[in-house]
Amino acid sequence: MDSIAAPNIEATAPTTPRLLVVDDEPDNLELLCRIFQRHGCEVFPAASGADALRLAGELKPDLLLLDVMLPDVNGREVCRRIKANPALVDVFVALISSIEVSSDSKVAGLECGADEYIARPIANKELVARVDALIRIQRALTARRLAEARLAQLNQTLEQRVIDRTVELAATNEQLRAEMAARRASDERFAAFMEHAPVFAWIKDARFRYVYMNSRARRFLKLTAQGARLQTDFALFPRRHARQIRSHDEAALEGGTSAEVMEDLTESPKEPRHCWVLRFPLRDAGGRRFLGGIAVDVTEKVRAEEALRALPHRIIEAQEGERRRVARELHDGVSQLLMSVRFRLMSVESWLHDRADDTLRRDVTRAKSHLDAASREVRDISRNLRPRELDDLGLMVAIHFAAEEIAERSKLHVECRLARLRTRLPAEVELALYRIFQEAVANILKHANAKNITVELLREDGGITLRVTDDGLGFTTTRKRTRSARTSLGLVNMRERAEFITGTLTIKSVPREGTIIEVWVPLSRKPGKAKRA
Repeated sequence: MDSIAAPNIEATAPTTPRLLVVDDEPDNLELLCRIFQRHGCEVFPAASGADALRLAGELKPDLLLLDVMLPDVNGREVCRRIKANPALVDVFVALISSIEVSSDSKVAGLECGADEYIARPIANKELVARVDALIRIQRALTARRLAEARLAQLNQTLEQRVIDRTVELAATNEQLRAEMAARRASDERFAAFMEHAPVFAWIKDARFRYVYMNSRARRFLKLTAQGARLQTDFALFPRRHARQIRSHDEAALEGGTSAEVMEDLTESPKEPRHCWVLRFPLRDAGGRRFLGGIAVDVTEKVRAEEALRALPHRIIEAQEGERRRVARELHDGVSQLLMSVRFRLMSVESWLHDRADDTLRRDVTRAKSHLDAASREVRDISRNLRPRELDDLGLMVAIHFAAEEIAERSKLHVECRLARLRTRLPAEVELALYRIFQEAVANILKHANAKNITVELLREDGGITLRVTDDGLGFTTTRKRTRSARTSLGLVNMRERAEFITGTLTIKSVPREGTIIEVWVPLSRKPGKAKRA
């Protein structure tokens, strides 16, 4: 087969991350620039929204670290304009603020298109880790977009080549029928065409024996012209492949029309072979029936499609790895540091008990209260990123813990009906089901206006079912289409996670009667595939 020239698409991201830092406070701007320059980033400063928009268009950075409060254009408005600019589709925006840190402010920032919302104060190490994670995701998404564009060009090129070859072959066949009187000249032209065609080509008689095979096909099968004559597919291919070819031949010959089909001629996982095959019936001057065929090797196209389908799974794995790392650093680093500071404040508070006035003691007590709040927030962030209960105790315990926190925080009634499993599920299945549960509950809290949530984990024949039910507003198909991009992305994430573990996701909703999100995951009964639950 002739190879298809790869389209010239620039898909290589710069080695050094490029950051545009925007802050109207000179000290903050200088500090942020210095932090990320030490981290190995190429950093560009800006002190206003207008400068940010201008430099973003000129530099096209990987990430824009954007202060919300700016003297001219609000940071959220800058974010909207950047996200609306097709030339800046690959630029990620992280909003940062020490004033607008409420949940509503964060929601407003994310709804305007921001990829992250960072509340100050924040430890430098955590800030760098978040920026690193965003840059990795940005580059992965950019690589995916470029890969899709490349695959589209490859598909277009291949389809055009197949059409061209088919048209050429059809024209040749019509010419052969019209010139049958000059049989010898006609045979010579046919032979010349077939011997030089960049495809596999053959003709079989009515008993499916090869009466002609072009040189490319003979080289592939390692046969001579004489050795290929009157051979059947059962003598040339493994029996499974031969049966597949014979069934397609019979359908084309008996149907009397041309037929296209994809055939998998893979003999081992290390050497896959996939062909697009066109079969067509024909008759000679004496009226005898024959079956012609051409085949194009599309193995590279199939590999490219498989790589593209696997890309979301690799992105999810990268995200989970980063979540695990950041959660561990928050728990083992930041949390421990905050507890150490709290113990020192308790010691100072005890020392001041009889040595200072009420004002100073109240200030120390207030500082300790703020520190406790910070510790709780760090613990919540760590648990949302990667709950330790999931790794240490399993899916059921992790869901119970999360349900209790949701009920306490939102005042919803959360009921868990989790079947007892004899053994833990595979780690990747537990993680995917937990993330789907998180995403489903987040959508309920944000959109459903529900009062009750039911979480069920059922052990069924051949698989596990996770079902999340609410009694909220529900939605129709039209409502679903008009929801925010963030909600749509959440549904996409749930489907991708279900597909990652070869599961299926089903969403059922009736207006004012609630929504049911259900994922079913098959569990293999073969040893070594998955543990029995």
